[in-house]
Amino acid sequence: MIARDELVVTVGAPAHGGLTVARVDGQVVFVSGALPGETVRVRVTEVKSSFARAAVTDVETASAHRIPQACAAAAAGAGCCDLTYTEPAYARALKAEVLCDVLSRIGRFAQPPGAWDGTVSEVTPGLVAGWRSRTRMALTADGRAGWHAARSDAVVPTVDCRQLPAELTAGLSDLLLTRRPPGGPNAEVIVALDDAGTRHAVRGSATRRGGWTADLLLDGSGIARQRVGTRSFAVPVTAFWQAHRDAVSRYTDLVARWVPDDAQTAWDLYGGVGVFASVLADRGMVVDVVETSADAVRAGRRAFERDPVTFHRRPVDGTLAGLERPDAVVLDPPRAGAGVAVIRKAAAAGPGTVVHIGCDPASFARDLGLWRDAGYVVRDLVAFDAFPGTHHLECLARLTPASAS
Repeated sequence: MIARDELVVTVGAPAHGGLTVARVDGQVVFVSGALPGETVRVRVTEVKSSFARAAVTDVETASAHRIPQACAAAAAGAGCCDLTYTEPAYARALKAEVLCDVLSRIGRFAQPPGAWDGTVSEVTPGLVAGWRSRTRMALTADGRAGWHAARSDAVVPTVDCRQLPAELTAGLSDLLLTRRPPGGPNAEVIVALDDAGTRHAVRGSATRRGGWTADLLLDGSGIARQRVGTRSFAVPVTAFWQAHRDAVSRYTDLVARWVPDDAQTAWDLYGGVGVFASVLADRGMVVDVVETSADAVRAGRRAFERDPVTFHRRPVDGTLAGLERPDAVVLDPPRAGAGVAVIRKAAAAGPGTVVHIGCDPASFARDLGLWRDAGYVVRDLVAFDAFPGTHHLECLARLTPASAS
């Protein structure tokens, strides 16, 4: 098998990343664009020593769950949506199967932990399109916004993605053409709708270290006004905020329910502007927030001027030893997860409750296994379809020491 070969395969189980698994002469082939049980014609795109990748060029025997491609941008070749060719309920079932697999294979759990019911729930029932409150798009050399093609630097110049509400994209193309922002290899535009319904758009570029630098305000003030309960945040659109418009309320509700009432101190790790610190501070808890983004820390400090909340702009790993012992730890690491060093140090502090949040099922499963190895037990686990139409999901788990009843 070599790259550009064309094959006909019947695919099996779903795999992490919106893929399905086929086997050709004993070699694993990860196929994009197929559903379990389908017979498809594929073109091989990559061959490694232990696996290959391929993309569907034609469906010969379709799944009963296949539907016409629902995202115009994806139909044009963009990599924005990779599961909009199947029924939303079936997409959630596939995500649940992937999560179950990585919990077993990567997390080394003999059975799903934390009384997980085996389902991936909707964040907002019935909302499968227009759910995004913010997005980050690439710019072409002539300044048009679009999406990278899957596994490619090529930009598909369209804003017509199923994830985006009309309020986010209305007139955006004309605005970009009027301002004539030049494109380039790293040129991008961030667009956000805040809780007041105001749109903000900023042009800039990605940095080598994964950050983002703004260079031109295109629309709005560039400061999104967001609310958590009674608290207001002035969040630069370049700082992190949950993409799904209703995710913050769902996640904070869980954190509020899972952290016991008698907890007095907490750590909010990878805390951003302090979304989870907000629900804890409202109880009168003393909270340490650890975050590396300067924009997020400035916004958080303004929001908590009168609360016992301290922001530490430092990497999590090098900060924990100097913090007061917490009764509870909430951590929402980036896609790569928290990892062994952070989890060992956090567990050594002995919190009575841990709420671990993950946006990548594989790193989430690995991190839960690390918590178990450090003496903690998963008591609750919830999975959300926080990115409908894509293979991504968000998971939250509550853990306590194994010695706790």
